Amino acid sequence: MPDNPRTLTAAEAEVMNVIWDRETTAVSDIVDAVARPLAYTTIMTTVRILEDKGFVKRCGKRGRAYLYRANVGRQEIRESMISDLAKRLFGGSFRTMVLELVQRHEITADDLAELRRTISELEQKP
Repeated sequence: MPDNPRTLTAAEAEVMNVIWDRETTAVSDIVDAVARPLAYTTIMTTVRILEDKGFVKRCGKRGRAYLYRANVGRQEIRESMISDLAKRLFGGSFRTMVLELVQRHEITADDLAELRRTISELEQKP
């Protein structure tokens, strides 16, 4: 696990989810797509921060608006953030983190069935 994990703030994650869902997008499109009302300037600042961090990059223009695309994959960020969470809150123990999630949160029968299938598949691997 890297010492400097690639993590996102809550606002950055909101913006990245829109960018990941579209191949390219302008700030105005992100403003329209986020679930809560945020000012154009707030989204623009967040996109600039993401650009500075290397998460997004400019990839063209639509009229006067710059277009942005993801420079990192959703799965890469998920893995990094999960590793960071396990390290910071669970002493690096994924087992403890998973047990905490399963024991303390509402888990549906479908969720449990999916977990059992995943565990069974992992046990089958050499």
